[in-house]
Amino acid sequence: MTLRTTGIAALLVSIIAGLTSTVLFAAAYQFRPELSQEPTRMVAAGASSAELLRWGAVLDLFGYYLPTAVLAYVLWRQLRPRNPLIADLSTMAAVGYALAGGAGASVLAVFGPMLMHAYVEAGATERVVIAAQFATLTEVIMRSIWQFLDGILIGAWWLGIGLLLRPDHPRLSRLTLVLSGGAAVGTFANLVGLSLVRDILLGVFFILWTAWWISLLVVFVRQRQTA
Repeated sequence: MTLRTTGIAALLVSIIAGLTSTVLFAAAYQFRPELSQEPTRMVAAGASSAELLRWGAVLDLFGYYLPTAVLAYVLWRQLRPRNPLIADLSTMAAVGYALAGGAGASVLAVFGPMLMHAYVEAGATERVVIAAQFATLTEVIMRSIWQFLDGILIGAWWLGIGLLLRPDHPRLSRLTLVLSGGAAVGTFANLVGLSLVRDILLGVFFILWTAWWISLLVVFVRQRQTA
């Protein structure tokens, strides 16, 4: 398998699994944005939402995290000759992003549904405890890892990739740098508690991220077959 083929495969997995996970997460939250702001209500959403959350998290792992590590390796191999320092540092950030975010998705896939199922069967006193545990779990994973630490790490990766792509692919470079800037702004908004700004940015961010995947896929498809 060549670098080109590997990059194409990673991008296809990201696009298919990533978009599917987004739909499953939305369905788990019953397409009600307010549930994402109130974990104590989400934990009581029922068995169907629990299973949708499970598989949304599993596909999140295979959409946004594991393929990103593969893609980062491919881009590192191809772009490192241009500036080894930028390539090495940005790839380290991408690997950190994949490890931290992937760990969060794995924990959510196992423990999130488990707590939701336990909530249905628990008594009133136990439900208070389970709701608090679920709220802590989701806040740590979604706010602290995915929207803070991962925001910093993937923003750093996109910054490096955007700079390295600039000589040959100026349009893709600009889109990549916009994503890097958006990650920085979204991370700051999350840190200071600007929930509305953060949520609006997330919606725009994922549209641009999908456009970036597709744009990079086009670049790989047009490349000549190389080892």
